[in-house]
Parts: sequence; structure tokens; C-alpha cells
Amino acid sequence: MDWYTSYRLVEDGDGYTLEINLNKDMPEFAEEFLSNAKVNALKLEDQAKKLIQEKFSGMKINAVKFLVGAIAVATIPLYAGTFTASAAPANATHTVTASRLNVRAGPSTSNTIIHALWNGNQVPVIGESGNWYQIRLSDGRTGWVSKNYMAPQRGNSGVVTATKLNVRTGPSTTHSVMHVLWNGNQVPVIGESGNWYQIRLSDGRTGWVSKTYLRVNQPGGGNQQSGTQQKVDKVVATAKSLLGTPYVYGGESPQEGGFDCSGLTQYAYKQAGYTLNRISADQAKQGTAVAWNSMKPGDLVFFSFNMNNKIDHVGIYIGNGQMIHSPRTGDVVKTTNINVSYWQQRFVTAKRIFS
Repeated sequence: MDWYTSYRLVEDGDGYTLEINLNKDMPEFAEEFLSNAKVNALKLEDQAKKLIQEKFSGMKINAVKFLVGAIAVATIPLYAGTFTASAAPANATHTVTASRLNVRAGPSTSNTIIHALWNGNQVPVIGESGNWYQIRLSDGRTGWVSKNYMAPQRGNSGVVTATKLNVRTGPSTTHSVMHVLWNGNQVPVIGESGNWYQIRLSDGRTGWVSKTYLRVNQPGGGNQQSGTQQKVDKVVATAKSLLGTPYVYGGESPQEGGFDCSGLTQYAYKQAGYTLNRISADQAKQGTAVAWNSMKPGDLVFFSFNMNNKIDHVGIYIGNGQMIHSPRTGDVVKTTNINVSYWQQRFVTAKRIFS
């Protein structure tokens, strides 16, 4: 019995949306499926892509819409989809010039809005098609934005070096805290006063941070971060961006609704260009071993829940005795203090991937 009963193409800008009618007689498409259709539909994405390859090879499929009867239960934008985007220059970071900029699932205004960027946001451009740039968002997704509202990065940007950095309404500690930045966050620097930098936040607001805890990169100068530090910062920033994401057994991407422990670490490192093995015990075979007291942000830290040295859990160390991990079913990606007896007793090893 096929998982679908029929399909059709519907014009969508310069491509198509593929509408697939699910076979409602299949048990997996019963009421339980429909109660969480958006998450469950993601599990069909690979089958839908296989159908596209078999039936519509070479065509531009912008999205897949799943229907049960006359009811549309979920739509999955194909962020990379079947678009063939021309490559952008390496490390082509651009800055948003509009007050608000919609990020779409494909290179036209007929495509679904998947995100919004704000004035001053900086994003890597990874491709282009006509008057559209393909960009990569901080959570790893890719999308498309109009070239009219993007400018090549020319100004300075800064990377947060503190574990936590207060953003204040003025250039002194007497001013109120209006926001908090985290280690690895990158922000545009738009001014300075004494020992303070004025920065622009992702929501368009401006604030002030201490120069002591912001490493500023001069455009085109020799003050750029090392490639290694950039990768470490990307791993930590990615992990922090996923805080609160549900634990999902076998999950390894936001599109799957969440992560298990090694799926989280694999995903964070993938955003920095490194491929980790899939399960924690195999990830522990990679990198260089480091002692407990020598760990640095970005290191992988491995544990044995049964205290028998058999690795069955992994997290990302972020400094100050803290790790980010995806603990268990019913929990979420969270920050945990490992400088307590529970974790110290279960510690097996730590590994540094970028050295």
C-alpha cells in the first residue's frame, strides 16, 4: 500500500509546490499523526524528496504540501530545495539595510516567509539567484532575501568573549541593563565612547557594552579572529541558539523537532564545518583529549550515566563549569553546571575538536 494516493504540481512563483495526498487508510496517518501533523510531516520529507527525484527531476520544487482528504495538514518549505543557486564568494557576510527584511523559502515574493531579519543583522550569503541572495540563518536553515536590502559588510563587528555580557542603555555601569549577549554572539559595532562600544542588536535597538568583553574585527585588517576561534565561537553560539529545543530521541536537526544529546553536538559542529560521528561513544574517538581542569568553550564533554566508563552522554562545554546538552525525553536543550558531584562522578573524558 503506497503512502500517498495522488499528487500534483501547483505553480509557485518561478517554481512549483508539490501537493501530496496522503493515504488516510495507512495507520500512521490516523488521528495520532494529525494531532502533531507539522512535526510528523517532517518525517516524510525524505520520501517526498525521493518522489521529486523520480518524477520531477530538474524542476524547481519550492515546497511540499501534505493533504489528508481536502485538509492541508502541513507544508514543508524546501529551503535548499531543488534550486541551483550560483555560489557566493567565500565568507560573504552582508548586513541588512531595511528596517525589517523577510526571509523566504525561495527566491521570489510568492514563497513562504520563514523568518525575519532586522536592520543591522549580519548573515552569511551562500548563493544567489536573480535579484535574490541565499543566506544561512543562525539555526542552520537557509532562506532567500532580496538583494535590494542587503549590503556587503564594511563596518566593524565584534564577538562576545565573556560568558554573559550585559548590554546597557548608555556607556557606563550606572545605566540600566536592556539586554544580555552570550559568548560567541556577533554584533555590529556602530560607535564608541571611552571604554564602551555602541552596538546594534538583532531587533534593531542600540546599546552599549564594555570593550573589555568584545573582540572587534577590523574589516580587511589583521585583527580578524583566527579560523579556529571562529569555528569554536560558531559551535557555542549555535548551541546557545538552540536552548529550549525539545529532546527528541534520534533527533539531529531543528526540522526534526529537536535533538538527542549527540544529535545536538553533531548539528552544532556541522554549522562550523566539521562532521562529528553520530553517536556519543563514536564522537569520543575524535579530537584531542583534554583534562577536566583544562577544558575550554567548545570542547565536548562525555559521561557515563551508569558510571562504568561506557560513554552514553555528551555535551558542549561553554566555560565556567557549564555545558549545553540535550538530557532526556521530556526535557529540553539546557545549560547545566557540571562542577557538581553528580557529573564529576560520571565524567569519562573531554575532547577538543578544533586545536
